[in-house]
Amino acid sequence: MITITKQDTVTWYLTLTEKTTISNPTYLFSMKSRQTDTIKNFILADTSAYTGRFNSFEITEGDTDATTFDVGEHLYTVYAQEDPTNTNPNNADEVVETGIMKVIPLRNDELFYEIA
Repeated sequence: MITITKQDTVTWYLTLTEKTTISNPTYLFSMKSRQTDTIKNFILADTSAYTGRFNSFEITEGDTDATTFDVGEHLYTVYAQEDPTNTNPNNADEVVETGIMKVIPLRNDELFYEIA
């Protein structure tokens, strides 16, 4: 599971290279909210100096529309692709990882639940 707090900058460490079959890949991230089914697709640059061991990606929640997430759990899929600008998962070359991302509210945020 990967996590991020609202309005925070974090580095995610993943092992994607071992599952990637194309050379010089660009990684496309696709996040689907479990609560709202909203899908966000975006590209993050791999900042790892040791891609044979791990890949690292820095992300700031709320920095762009594509990286502004609802609080809660999201299903994520990471695609490897040759195209450095494509944000459509249907055009990506291969899936290299799937998992769950948890978005944590700011400390001052309050969650309200409507009782049915």
